[in-house]
Amino acid sequence: MDSPMTAATELAAAIPEMWSAAFYPTLKEKMVFAQSVAMDYQGDISALGDTVNITSFPQFDVAQEISEAEAVDAQAITAQNTQLIINKQLAKDFIITRKADIQSLPVMNALRDLALHAILKKMQQLIIAEIVPSAATPDHAIAYDSGTTLALADILEAKELLDDADVEEFGRQMILGSAQYNDLFNITGFTSKDFLPGTDSPLSSGAVTLPILGFNTRWTSEAANVAYLFHPIFLQMAVQQNPTPSVHDLGTMGKRAMRVNMEVLFGLKQLSNLRVVTIG
Repeated sequence: MDSPMTAATELAAAIPEMWSAAFYPTLKEKMVFAQSVAMDYQGDISALGDTVNITSFPQFDVAQEISEAEAVDAQAITAQNTQLIINKQLAKDFIITRKADIQSLPVMNALRDLALHAILKKMQQLIIAEIVPSAATPDHAIAYDSGTTLALADILEAKELLDDADVEEFGRQMILGSAQYNDLFNITGFTSKDFLPGTDSPLSSGAVTLPILGFNTRWTSEAANVAYLFHPIFLQMAVQQNPTPSVHDLGTMGKRAMRVNMEVLFGLKQLSNLRVVTIG
């Protein structure tokens, strides 16, 4: 009776295993909030200091109609001061032993990218937590008309709230969760080529590339089921130290290893609760 030599048994020790140098990509959340809020005061804090004092003025009372010889009383308005404080420091470190570095595939770049993503993810979560729309009448935190489905009526309601507050029109942003972003494809006017001359239909590309009712639209799973519609200057962010990795040899500690440290130093401040509307 023949006794074949199989790959699973007799020749198992002779079959090599190969490790690809191309790493399989890690699923990572979209980081869109940091790109969508204002950073007007970052240059003021790039070198020294921990606080940026931001001055704003209220409106004058409406002008009065006068006769030719009538005297007018001068009106004073009081400047207001808001502080943007650089008080948030985020860090992500990792250690690779000397032996692992020598014997393994080159992993440093992949690990640095993942460490940076961990920092940016926390930064985005802090931005979201900072957002508090006005609760005064009319409330700028509104609910969807139906469940958690984003409809044209919801966007129009949010737009009207911003319009009624005289919020700047140019540059408005809309950040959606993945479910609400995909709800846009059920709104006929946004997906029909009749309304998008000279462009590919979103139903073909699967992406909304043109503004919707004046809002530049992005999505991230980090938004959950909340829609954020705002003008960027409602919230200011200033980064004093960018997340740059530093490599440290741990040989002086008797360890044959390298430590990679990465941190970012920044501040956040919501300056206006009228320039933002949430739908949730």
